[in-house]
Amino acid sequence: MKFTQPFEITKWDQSVADDSDDLELGRATVAKTFADGDLEGVSTAELLMVGTEAGPAAYTAVEKFVGRLAGREGAFVMVHGASADESSSLGKVVAATGDLTGLTGSVVYEHDEQGPRLTLDYNLP
Repeated sequence: MKFTQPFEITKWDQSVADDSDDLELGRATVAKTFADGDLEGVSTAELLMVGTEAGPAAYTAVEKFVGRLAGREGAFVMVHGASADESSSLGKVVAATGDLTGLTGSVVYEHDEQGPRLTLDYNLP
């Protein structure tokens, strides 16, 4: 199954871990709400980021979603990341619990003039 769904970022707490030179390492805790679609629930992600004097360079994230997928309740974890020259962030589902146990799939995050959205291409046993 595959779908694309918008989401809302409800929290962004960012801090600097190392800014001792022109490469700044940082982290952020990001919360999202997914509503009115195949995903209904919330997620929390931990991002590790690097920036340069020119701006953001790359990030990697581990994100946990809790709620419903296609009417089934549970939780799943995604890993995703991108560099600043990419228009989307690719990742995959790496673990799941509850009625989502056995979930596999790929994720694509996009942020552009259409707003933030997630595409999930998944299989459930």
